[in-house]
Amino acid sequence: MGQIQLNSVKQSVKNGRVANTYLLVGKSSSNVLGAGLDLIRSIIKSPYSNLEIHQQQASLERLKTLTNPDVHYFYPVNTTSGVRTKASSKDFVEKWRDFVISNKEISLTSWYDKIELGNKQAAINKDEAEEISRLASLKSYEGGLKIFLIWMVEKMNISASNKLLKLLEEPPKSTVFILVCEDEGKLLPTITSRCQKIYIKPQSIDNQGFNSENETLFLEWVRAAFKVKSSKSAISELISFSEKISKRTREEQKDFLSYCSTVFRDSILYGYKARNNSGNYSNGLVLDKFSPYVHEENIEEFYDVIQGGFNDIERNGNPKIIFLDISIKLTRLLHVKPFQNV
Repeated sequence: MGQIQLNSVKQSVKNGRVANTYLLVGKSSSNVLGAGLDLIRSIIKSPYSNLEIHQQQASLERLKTLTNPDVHYFYPVNTTSGVRTKASSKDFVEKWRDFVISNKEISLTSWYDKIELGNKQAAINKDEAEEISRLASLKSYEGGLKIFLIWMVEKMNISASNKLLKLLEEPPKSTVFILVCEDEGKLLPTITSRCQKIYIKPQSIDNQGFNSENETLFLEWVRAAFKVKSSKSAISELISFSEKISKRTREEQKDFLSYCSTVFRDSILYGYKARNNSGNYSNGLVLDKFSPYVHEENIEEFYDVIQGGFNDIERNGNPKIIFLDISIKLTRLLHVKPFQNV
């Protein structure tokens, strides 16, 4: 559950719990680089950054233009017509900033086009890994953290990977590494074992078209679940729903479950007046009406049921059976009464 997991990590970061190394995994369509930058913003705003409020604000402003002196970026490069010997990330820093800030498609192919690489392949070599190690040993410019974002880390050659591994084994104090990749299978297992992994799925909270479709599905599902208590024959609607969603791809099924968790989260936040995300729903779901059914007596079970279904789908279980089971449990949980103080 990419987005949910990222949100969970960001909540931990907000509370000051920051890992030394994160590994963000996702295809270019997932905007995994954007997720990495989002994580950096959360870290800078956290108590762990050791920055005063005005320092945080200044740091975040510089992050917008990728000019924050304590955030270092490394990415695959090679010699080009403009850089003829020993290409390094700093040789392409201006193109990198323009690429990230203005380019809607962040992919390896579009990066190669940006730096006019032609038919060559790019890599992150040992010299780059040594530069990371050198920068990591220095004091931060602003007196807080040093953050390293390595994009397409699977393009590290073996020498660079071994050098990075040594650094991750004994990370310098007040240093955070954010590794971004598409295929974690190409990384050394000894590197991935030292990372807190975050999987970013193609679906995102900003994809309003996709969310509208999920909102319609969610409403259909919940309305059928509500009917069952007063009319046992309504179970046929839940069966029909399970058959309907079982015809979708597994990724679509998982994305729908991720969306359901987001609705439950937004509902309980709304109910406790902690946050009003009702503006995220424009296709019939009204948090003001739905949120009373999500409370402290059932929220954990809602999450457990959704997570269990998600795991079963990933293990290639029968989606029709999985969604019918979730639907029956959903029916019971929606009718759990909140705790009443007497």
